[in-house]
Amino acid sequence: MTAAASLTATLRDRLLGDSWGVSHRILKNAVDVSELITSADIERLLDASLLKWPYFTLLKHGEVPPVTSYTAVRDVIGQKREGFPDPAAVRRHMERGATLKLNQLQDWHRSSRDIARGLEEFLPVAANSYVFWTPQDSRGMLPHRDAAHVVAIQLEGRKEWHLYAEPDQVGAGAGLDVDASRPTHVFTMEPGDVLYLPHGWPHDAIAKDGDSLHLTFTLTEPTPENLVEAFLQRFLEDEPELVHHFHQRPLDGRTSEVRTALYEQAEKLDAARWARTAVDTMREAIG
Repeated sequence: MTAAASLTATLRDRLLGDSWGVSHRILKNAVDVSELITSADIERLLDASLLKWPYFTLLKHGEVPPVTSYTAVRDVIGQKREGFPDPAAVRRHMERGATLKLNQLQDWHRSSRDIARGLEEFLPVAANSYVFWTPQDSRGMLPHRDAAHVVAIQLEGRKEWHLYAEPDQVGAGAGLDVDASRPTHVFTMEPGDVLYLPHGWPHDAIAKDGDSLHLTFTLTEPTPENLVEAFLQRFLEDEPELVHHFHQRPLDGRTSEVRTALYEQAEKLDAARWARTAVDTMREAIG
């Protein structure tokens, strides 16, 4: 079994379950990270790959330095192209405490893609993936909420996490309006540890005793807006007569027919089909 398949099975069988949407959960030394991305892999990407911004960025205590301060122009088949990593500049930023963040790994890193797709096989979510390489005693992001469930896997080093899970701090939307003076949980993640956070749980993390590398998956369920968009998509697909021949009806009759058709569609639309359309649309938007 590959590392990706093993990790997916661990998340399915041991991590989520009754904790999904209810409480955080930590599995200590739960997965083999040897086949996942490493800091050495990232060093090679900086020095030799065609990885471009915004697949990578830098963060320091919530602030983002100018993109031009860590990217370079390269000649690609005779064309000048911006946004490639400037390895020396990236390392200088990191020496001053900046976190290197890699975005949407599932687009270009196989094991991360396999894990994301595995999670989507048993959860009604759109999965996205990120890596955070953080220097000692630094943090990339301020205390914040993600508008998604979060699974974090510690790959290298140690990272101290702070959760702020009071009911008045947990919310549906992403945000920075977190009272960081009263953490509800403090713990340290080490290589092989896996953390699950429910949707909207505020958190931050600081590298301890050296650099830290961790892999994060955000698992986003359909919002009411996503469901409305999916309903509209199904409505337009199921009402070709109205869609293609509306011009043959006077406006008052047109609005009446659309209203009636919407009511009928809402009553008969299968909930599972509705949710599946929303999830599929979200996954297409990500990847």
